[in-house]
Amino acid sequence: MKIYPYIALLTAIALTPYESHGQSTSKDSNPSNSTSAPVYKVKQADGTVLYTDTPSPESDTVEFDTKTQNVVSSPSTPKSILAQTATSKTKTYKVVIASPAPNATLRNNAGNFTIRANQPTSVKAPRYQLIFDGALLQSNTTGVFTLNDINRGEHQYKVELTDNKGKTLASSALQTLFLHQASALINSN
Repeated sequence: MKIYPYIALLTAIALTPYESHGQSTSKDSNPSNSTSAPVYKVKQADGTVLYTDTPSPESDTVEFDTKTQNVVSSPSTPKSILAQTATSKTKTYKVVIASPAPNATLRNNAGNFTIRANQPTSVKAPRYQLIFDGALLQSNTTGVFTLNDINRGEHQYKVELTDNKGKTLASSALQTLFLHQASALINSN
């Protein structure tokens, strides 16, 4: 079986103790004090060179230069990039009510109307909740709320964005609408 020279060299380097890779843990930087396993160079009959950790009569011991290091240190990341990645991880949610407009007057004798909300930011929350007259009235994933049989009068409402666990991520401004209905006393002939 033929062993390629560079594979043997890589194997020999991998088998040497940690200190021989230029990362000595002691304060003494003298290479003669390191306890690395020796590496041998053997020139074969076909002219190829084989590096191994097993000595033979034809082998020569390889001495590594003190500047040889097999560990690459990563460059430090600039602080501005670190600051950008830290701020980009915070998600900003926003919800706005598209219709009806603030202080809108709606006329519907049955008390039916629709409230529409949307998210103008690229970060989307999974759930919308309609808070109508101080109570949770509906929850869905579309932001379109169809209300039926609402009594006439002044009503306050807002839409909240929540995650799947119910945590509120954003809330719209509190708005008011006025629902008008024809009186039952008019034209009651």
